[in-house]
Formats: sequence, C-alpha cells, structure tokens
Amino acid sequence: MLAALSQARLALDAGNMPIGAVIVHNGTIIAVGRNAIDYPANDTHHAELSAIQSVASFLATHKRQCTIYTTLEPCMMCLGAIINVGIQSIVTGAADPLVGAIDLLAFSDYYRHKGNALQLVSGFMAEESQALLNAYVRKTGLRAHLAT
Repeated sequence: MLAALSQARLALDAGNMPIGAVIVHNGTIIAVGRNAIDYPANDTHHAELSAIQSVASFLATHKRQCTIYTTLEPCMMCLGAIINVGIQSIVTGAADPLVGAIDLLAFSDYYRHKGNALQLVSGFMAEESQALLNAYVRKTGLRAHLAT
C-alpha cells in the first residue's frame, strides 16, 4: 500500500485526485497506476485501469494470482475490470461512500459468480489515503464527498 500511496501523491502533485494503485504478483510489484482524470481531462484515466492496462497480457496468463492495492475503494468501472481480468485480491484504503462499488457485488449475479473467490481487505492504511483525499478537496474544492 505504501507504493500505491506514493502513486497517489504523484497524482495530487500533478493536480489530479490522489488515487494510486499497484498490482502485486508473488510479493513483487508488477504494475503501478495513478489517477489522471483531471489533467489531462479524461474520466477513464483511473489508477486501477492504468495499472491493469500496463500488464494486461500478464494478467491474462496469471488468473487468480495477483493482488491490487488501491488507495480508494474502486468505482463500478474499475471493480468490473479487476474482476474480469481475474485479480484474486483487492486491498483498499479509504472508502468512497458515493462512487465506491464493493457493496454492489452482492446485487449482480455475474459479478457474484465471477467474484466468488475474490478476497477483499477494506480500510488498509485508510487514514493515510483519506489525508491525501482531504488535501485534494481543500486544494481544489472538487469532489467534496470524499473529504472527512
């Protein structure tokens, strides 16, 4: 999670919402990603998708062998990608009460089936993740729902 927090800080320094993600295989970081939805403006440049796309071929041949660490609970788009590429475990930092999608898993037959073996750890280093989000909201005035 420390590496994901480092990516989140880089995103914040670039003027983006501070979300970072790393993918780990057998204890080794194989991919990093950071949020880039504000600069340049693109609502699909999420940290999790960035990390996944950078190692898509690897993930295709290593189903159920990787863990993704993300500083914020994934949205529906990212959670769908995480499940569809076969990541086995998700470790999240701060919760996202508005956009976070973890609770939606229980309402989708497809994702309940695909995510049946999905391991989830929520709230890991949540205070550190939340501090970055609070700094972003103070700095930009955007996405106030993320501040505590």
